[in-house]
Amino acid sequence: MAERPAYLLVIARVDDPVKIGAYAKALAESGLYARYGGHYEFIGRPAAELEDWDASQSVVCARFPSRAAAEAFWNDAVYQTQVKPHRIGAGLVRVAIFDAADTATVAAGA
Repeated sequence: MAERPAYLLVIARVDDPVKIGAYAKALAESGLYARYGGHYEFIGRPAAELEDWDASQSVVCARFPSRAAAEAFWNDAVYQTQVKPHRIGAGLVRVAIFDAADTATVAAGA
């Protein structure tokens, strides 16, 4: 069975835009997303806030070819020691990895 894609989801309330800007620059310059096959699916604030959305939050959703690739990105020494420290103290950041839906299971209604 082939590995399913995975999504790295970040929900953040930014309190220090300068720090987040430095973080975004360091992340882009690192080339880590490309190294692990990741790319942004969407980034920013919602196009439409439908129900009970905290307007102070923004979201980043990045797609990776597998959970292993997303975890390798997150645990990469360059990310942990040279990129991530730029966002420390920039706000409240929540991060999780989600496996893509198994389309056969979804189609079966499970």
